[in-house]
Amino acid sequence: MPMMTFWAYIIIVLGIVVWGLMVPFGKRLSDNTMRAITVFGGAFLLAVCCLELLPEATAGVFMDDTWLGKLPFVAILIGFLLQQVLDGLSAHAEHGHTEDGYTIGGLMLGLCLHAFLEGMPLVQDGQVNKGLLWGIVVHNIPVAILLVGLMTARGHSFGRILLLLFLFAIMSPLGSLCCSHLIQPAPRWQCFIDGLVVGVLLHVSSSILFDHKRNHFSWLNLLLILLAFVSVYFIV
Repeated sequence: MPMMTFWAYIIIVLGIVVWGLMVPFGKRLSDNTMRAITVFGGAFLLAVCCLELLPEATAGVFMDDTWLGKLPFVAILIGFLLQQVLDGLSAHAEHGHTEDGYTIGGLMLGLCLHAFLEGMPLVQDGQVNKGLLWGIVVHNIPVAILLVGLMTARGHSFGRILLLLFLFAIMSPLGSLCCSHLIQPAPRWQCFIDGLVVGVLLHVSSSILFDHKRNHFSWLNLLLILLAFVSVYFIV
């Protein structure tokens, strides 16, 4: 495994575990800070889709007028619908909050499947997609804190919390490893996977940015979105 790929996996795992373990030790971010990170992360993922993943998913297909040329775009629609299903399992935890009626099992299943999917395009042709890497890290900060907070409120032991948090943390690296060893040798399938993840992330980012109940228009939010767009532009 290339060293850059190894460190990308370590950054993702540590980013989730360290932020998540702030909760049992009494270190919590304010609601305003959590909301700001969520907005920044949503805008960051949107920019990653437009500037990094979408160009990769559609590379070379515009001159192909067969069904294969439409495959990445069909995959985007499938990914969008798939995230809708995952939201039902995770009670919208990917958006930085949950709805009533969630279960820890459903929450973990939805979050783990989401993390597995978004990690699949992380490494392509031996190169780490840096925009996606940092998008995953930033996006998972409020998710990890929320997940641990919910498990703590349900009375889970510290050992169980740590185990489930680590399971969630390794999902994106596992998705990347699965894609690298099983799918990337087939370029058409890689385009499909890229499109699928674009659809998933478009759903998450748009749900965050257009959540008027929690993220009302403000100049601060607009500044955070602009900052995220500019950051991704220079990263990728």
